[in-house]
Amino acid sequence: MQGVEYAKERIVMYQKEDAELWDLLLKLPRLSYTAALVCFFLNIFIPGTGTMLCSCLGYQGAWSKSQLTIGIVQMLTAVYIVGWIFSIYWGWLILQEAMKDKAEV
Repeated sequence: MQGVEYAKERIVMYQKEDAELWDLLLKLPRLSYTAALVCFFLNIFIPGTGTMLCSCLGYQGAWSKSQLTIGIVQMLTAVYIVGWIFSIYWGWLILQEAMKDKAEV
């Protein structure tokens, strides 16, 4: 019974470093709506390329290394279909971020 309680306690708790890493991964660059739409379609037809393009276009003067790495992982795992689905989802997130920015303006 002690083991079950210990496992429940560990599952609910998370470390600060884990939350910071998750925030770093989900911090998507803000693109114009047209650029985000291009990245979305690229992610559908050539998995990972839209995410890699987004990592290069999103920040002025600096590339997002985490987004670039995610794009490479999407491209490498696309042959297993998982990367392709992950790429489409990530393209949708990029498009949602651009639409949110468009709605704020």
